[in-house]
Amino acid sequence: MSTEAPFLNETTTTELITHSSKEPSYNIITTVCGPLNASISEEIAANDLTSRANYCYVLCAVLGFASALFLFYSFFRTYRAGTWNRLDTLLCALSISEFYIVLCSLSSLAHRPQYLQTTNLNCAIFSFFYNVAYFSGQLMLVLMGFVLIFDQDPPSTPLLQTALNKPIVCVGVTTLASLLSSVLLMGLLGISRDPNNVYNIYKVTACRVDPCQASYIYSRTKLVLGFILPNLLLLALLGAGYLVWRRSNSSFLSRLKAFPVFLAVALVTFVCRIVYNGVLMKEVSLRVTDELSPRQEALMSVAEFVLFSGSCASLVLLLLLHGPFRDGLREVLCCHGMGGREANRHIMAPHIEIRDTQDMTTADDQETTTTNDH
Repeated sequence: MSTEAPFLNETTTTELITHSSKEPSYNIITTVCGPLNASISEEIAANDLTSRANYCYVLCAVLGFASALFLFYSFFRTYRAGTWNRLDTLLCALSISEFYIVLCSLSSLAHRPQYLQTTNLNCAIFSFFYNVAYFSGQLMLVLMGFVLIFDQDPPSTPLLQTALNKPIVCVGVTTLASLLSSVLLMGLLGISRDPNNVYNIYKVTACRVDPCQASYIYSRTKLVLGFILPNLLLLALLGAGYLVWRRSNSSFLSRLKAFPVFLAVALVTFVCRIVYNGVLMKEVSLRVTDELSPRQEALMSVAEFVLFSGSCASLVLLLLLHGPFRDGLREVLCCHGMGGREANRHIMAPHIEIRDTQDMTTADDQETTTTNDH
C-alpha cells in the first residue's frame, strides 16, 4: 500500500489519493498554496491543527462582532449628543479598520482547512482591500499616540498644530497612504524569481488575505511598510512624549497609565502582527525553495487566525478600557437588567396617598371660618 502522496507540481493542486482496491479506500482532498511532498499522516495532522485553530477563533470572532456593533452604536450616540471630539474621530477610524479585518476573516473561517477558490485577479482585489484596512489600522495607532501625547502640551510647529486640531485631515492622509501601499503590494504580486512562472490573472487558485503566489519581495515590503515603519514612528513619538512630559514636570509612566486603551491595543497589535509577519516570511521562503511542508502550511493558517484575533481583541479592549464606551455598556446592561423589575413593581404596587391629620384639621377650621363670615 502506498503511503506517499504524489508530488504536487502546480501552485494550487487538488489531489485525490486512493488506496488499492484490496483494502478500504480513503479519499483525501488536499488544497494547498505550494508544492508539497508529504505523507498522508502529515496531511491529516496539519488539517487537524488548522481546524482546531478555526474552532478557537469562532469565539474571538463573535466577541469582536458584538464589540464592534456596540462601538458603532456608541459613536452614533456621541455624534447625536454633540460631544464628538478629535479622539472619537481616531477611535472610530480604528474601529472601522479592525472591523473590516474581522469581516475579511470570514473567508478563512468558512473554508479552512482548505482555501477560498477564485481567480488571481479576484484574489488580488480581495487582498488589496484587506491591506488598506491592515495599513490603516496600524497608522491609526500612530495618530492616536500623537494626539494623546500632545493633547495637553501642544507642539510649537504650525504643521503639527494643524494636524492636532484637524484629525479628520489626518485620517484622510492616513487612508491615502494605506491605499498607495496597498497598490504597491498589489503590483508586487506578479513578480516571481522564476521567469517560466507566468502570472495568469484568470487562473483559478487558492486565495487568502496574503495570496499564496506572493513573492518574497511582497512579504518583505509588507513587513517594512506595515510593521517596522509604524512601530518606529510609535517609538519616536514615545521618545518625544518623554521629553515633553519631563519638561512639564509630569511623570512619564503616570501619563502613559492615563491612556490604557492606547497601550493595550498597541501591545496586542504588535504581538499579533510580529507573529504573523514572521510566519509569512518563513512560509514564502520555503515555498520559493520548494520545501513547504503541510505543517508549515498549517502554521500559516494559525498565524492568520492570530492576526484576526488581534483585531477582535482590539475591538474588545476599546469597549472595555475607554471610559465613555465602558460607561455606556454599563448603562445599557444595568437598564436592561433593572427595566423589567421596575416596570413590574410599578404595575403591582398600588398608589396610596397618606395625608397628615393635622393638615386636614387645619383645612376644616379654615372652611368653617369662611362659612361663618358669610
